[in-house]
Amino acid sequence: MNAKKQTQVKSPTMQLIDVCHRQNELIFATRKRLFNLEHNFRLCLVFTAIVLSTTALMGLVVVNG
Repeated sequence: MNAKKQTQVKSPTMQLIDVCHRQNELIFATRKRLFNLEHNFRLCLVFTAIVLSTTALMGLVVVNG
């Protein structure tokens, strides 16, 4: 019975460790989301550059006949 009570009551140090662990999980999840957003943004920029350059070249072809 006494051992069961000891496992249920957490010391302030253990509570602090739990809070730090949750904060670390949130930080790493946020970093992962930001990395994915940056990656998608770069892909979008590359795709837009390709589309605009292709459109400009096709415009030159049409103008110069």
